[in-house]
Amino acid sequence: MKAIGGVLIVILLILAGGIATGFIDLQRTQAGSLPEVQVKPGELPKYEASVAKVEVGTRNETVQVPTVDVKKP
Repeated sequence: MKAIGGVLIVILLILAGGIATGFIDLQRTQAGSLPEVQVKPGELPKYEASVAKVEVGTRNETVQVPTVDVKKP
């Protein structure tokens, strides 16, 4: 795999050197164009979902909280 990559790099360097020195002359003989694409509108799928009802509220509660005593030696 490394050998193929090395060969491709060498070929690209030779082509770039040939173009830079004028040894290879590239000229466009015909103008190109992008292909025409037609896009037709689509439709998203429809879903129905049954979910549970969630009620959120508040209430008062009495909670005993432990006390912490720190005694230094």
